[in-house]
Order: sequence, then C-alpha cells, then structure tokens
Amino acid sequence: MTENFFSKYVEYAEKTPDKVLLRIDDNELTYKDFLDRTAVMSSGMRKLGIAKNDKVGIIMPNSIDWYITFWSAVRIGAQPVPIDPQSGVMELSKLVPSTGIKICFAAEKYKTNNIKEAVKKVEPDKLTVERVVFFGEESEEGENGKYISSSVFFAKYTDDYSEIYVPEENHVMNLACTSGSTGTPKMLSVPYYGFYQAAVDMGNYLGFSENEVMMLGMTLYHQGGFGMGLQTTVHGGTVMYQPQFNASTFLETVQKYKVTVIQLTSTLAKVLLSTPDFDKYDLSSVKACYFAGEVLPKEIADTFVEKLGIRVINVIGSSETATMVVWDSDKDRGTDPSDFRKLPFTDFIVADANGNNIESEEEVGELVIYTTAVIPDYYGNPELSAEKIKTDSEGRRWFHTGDLVKRIPDGKVRFAGRSKRIIKRGGNLVHAEEVEACLLTHEKIEAAAVTDDLHPVIGQQIIAYVQTVDNQKITRGEIAKFFDGKLSAYKVPDKVIVVDEIPKDVGKVQFKYLREQNNK
Repeated sequence: MTENFFSKYVEYAEKTPDKVLLRIDDNELTYKDFLDRTAVMSSGMRKLGIAKNDKVGIIMPNSIDWYITFWSAVRIGAQPVPIDPQSGVMELSKLVPSTGIKICFAAEKYKTNNIKEAVKKVEPDKLTVERVVFFGEESEEGENGKYISSSVFFAKYTDDYSEIYVPEENHVMNLACTSGSTGTPKMLSVPYYGFYQAAVDMGNYLGFSENEVMMLGMTLYHQGGFGMGLQTTVHGGTVMYQPQFNASTFLETVQKYKVTVIQLTSTLAKVLLSTPDFDKYDLSSVKACYFAGEVLPKEIADTFVEKLGIRVINVIGSSETATMVVWDSDKDRGTDPSDFRKLPFTDFIVADANGNNIESEEEVGELVIYTTAVIPDYYGNPELSAEKIKTDSEGRRWFHTGDLVKRIPDGKVRFAGRSKRIIKRGGNLVHAEEVEACLLTHEKIEAAAVTDDLHPVIGQQIIAYVQTVDNQKITRGEIAKFFDGKLSAYKVPDKVIVVDEIPKDVGKVQFKYLREQNNK
C-alpha cells in the first residue's frame, strides 16, 4: 500500500510544482509550497516531542495555516484533531480530555469567539495539552510555559526537513469530532487508507482530473467539507474555501477563477440564488454542483439542472463513512433527489430493529452501509463502537447510520428522516440535549425542552421551551448572551417560549403539547 495522500502530492509537486493546490480568498498554496511548508512545520512538531499516533489539536477557521497544520501532523504519523473554532469553554472542557491532545495549534479569534480566552479558561486538569501555539497578530506569548506564539514556534523549533511517514495498513489518519447526543463529543478514528480510497473512488466517479477547480461552501474543520475537497486534490486539482461564507464573494470567486465544481448545502444554495443580481455572474465554467449535509428539495435541484444547466450530485454521507449513496441528475433526472442508489464502490442494506435485511418496499428501516472509509471505532468508546459498527465474514465494516429509508424500485432507497433528536440548522448539526443542558445551567431556568421547527432559509430552527423559577421573565437576547462563550453560536435557540410547566409523561417531555402552544 504505497500509494497514499503524500505520495500523490509528491507526484504532483514534481509534475506541476507551481500549480495551486489550495486557495482561500487571495491566499494561495502551491503543491511545492505544500511539501516545503509541511516539512518545516512537522519538524517543529517533532522537536516538541510529537511522535507517531500522538494527537495534535487544531482550533482554526478555514485558512492556509489550518491546512499546513493538519498535513504536517499526518506527515509524521501523528493524528490531527480538528475542532470547531466556534467551540466555547464547556465544549473544550469535554473535548480536549477525551482526545488526549498533546499539542494544540489555535487561532486567537473566530467571529465573536475569543478562542485564546476560551482555551485559557479551561480548568488546568482538563487542559491536558503540553503546549498551545496561537496564530494571530495580537499574540504576545513568550517562548516559555504552556502558551507560545506561532512566531516563536517557527523561529525556535523548526528546520527545513522532515521525512514523510508511510502509513501502515490499519493506521488511523486523524480523529474527527462530532457532538454526542448528550453533548459529550464523539471521536471518530478515521482510517487512512480507507479514507484515501474513498476520495479516489468518488473523484473517479465524478470524472475529476487535474483541471478541476472546486469551490466548497462547507468548512475544512468539518470532515465532510475537508473530505470532499480531497476528491479533487488526489487527482491533482485545486480546492478553494472562504474564511467565512459570503454569497456575493462566493459567486465572484467562481466567476474569477472559472470554478468547475461547487459544493453547497441546500441552505447555502438558497442564499446564493437569492443574491442580488445573481444572473449577472458568469457561471458557465461550472459543470457540477455537489450537495451534502441537508435534504435537497426538488425545486432547488431543478433550478440548477434546468435553468443553469449544471449537473447536480446529491449524496448522503457521514463523518463515519464518507460518501454512501448518490442521486445524480445525469443518471437519475426525473426522480426525487431524496431517492438514492448505491455507488459502484459502496453497498447497503435496509435493516429492521434486529439488524435483519428488509426486502419489502413498504417497510421503513435503518440504512446500514459499507464503504472503505467506515471507521474502525469511536475513539475511547467501545460500547458505541460495538453498537454502530459491525464486521462481516469478509472483513468489511458496516455502519448503522441512524438514517431511516425504505426501498423503492430499481434497487434504490428513499430517505425518510433521522432516528435521533438532531436538528439540522443550516449546515450544522445541533443535538437538542446539549442545548437543553446549557439552558439548565441558567439561574432563572428550572426546566427546558428543545425541539425544532421548519424554517424557509435554514431548514430547521431551534425552539427552546423554558420553565422559569418563580415565573420570572427571560428573553432570547438574555439567553443568547448567556450562551456566548459556552456553546457555538449556531446552537443558540432561534426562538424562546416561556411556559408555565414543561409537560412530561413517565419522565419524558411531551413535545406534542409544547408544539401546540407554539402553534397558538
């Protein structure tokens, strides 16, 4: 197994050294620069004691620094752990100890989140890292102690050489973080070769080549946004991200750099299509639009295919599996974008509650999927691993997705929903239980229940029902201020409804009655 991410990047750096691998706004990284800069940064990691399988935290927004940090860790066999830069103190206090991160590289700020302040507020016994390197103009940290600036790191610890680690067969490339249903993070062990092969296979399916220029709306620290970009770079193409999504800038970039593939969620697509003077932008270079992360309404798919003449690829994927099933307008036009078929390199069954395959087209069951990228385990969580991941007699790993589907003709499945209390707010997954837990730490709130409601732009919005102590008044603005720095900004309830009592039955919240109050 000699072919891997770095072997491909070395090949492309020798063939086309000045070709742009990554562009974020006006910042560029060529294939040659990629190899040179990862050599330097990984040498510094080694000098700070980072070795094979050590965990390297990354708390940064989309940036060249993020990319170099991630691949510098991979280059020496360490395991990067990307963390959402919107994470507050409560999230970091749970996440950092569960990963065993040895060194962390972080931006100072992102949007309204003061990352530097949040990291320093984590209790010392929970901030298990040996060093935190901060990137930013305001960083004044000295070279001694736990916190150092990036300028000190590069000046004191790096040189210009680091060998490239050749991964063993079962090597874990990185840990991907997702929130658990109780707010406790789930850590996914991403298999190096399985993830690599999935990127190669999907790129081949889409017909990607070294001429591809892909613009992604999802983030690098999201396993899906990162992985979709790799489907281009393993074929020698160029990937592009924005530091933060901006519709007009996105369209201007597509036009300026003649982007060939754009990646969006349904929410982002709605925003783009609503951009003033949308029709003035030249999108003639775009041959495909790649959707993931949300349900894709047929109306949006039809707009891209019929009005704009752009091929639509809609997939179900997950951090645990990479791409699983697909709807492709070139092959599936005329059917609903929620009707999916397997790819040439994936397989699935529809399982009942006992895990048995459902052959009937009438019964709804769980989508259980095989891909090369199915994770071997949830890091540090053998119980969840045993529940969700099964290995067959051929050694293939199958993942129980929690997606509800039913069989339809031609070997396809129709997406029916999720089996968990997950709110898909825009492109973000929000676990209702985590929001409830934070609400309950407010001194005025006695009980809380969180659910969702449909929203025309972001898909689902967060509705919080709260029962206050002594019937005190509380506003959404007050709650938003309380959440600041504790949880990510997108987890703040969009609507807060104060009720006299949270109705329960056998200890379970009766959301039906709460929704009736909301409708009134």
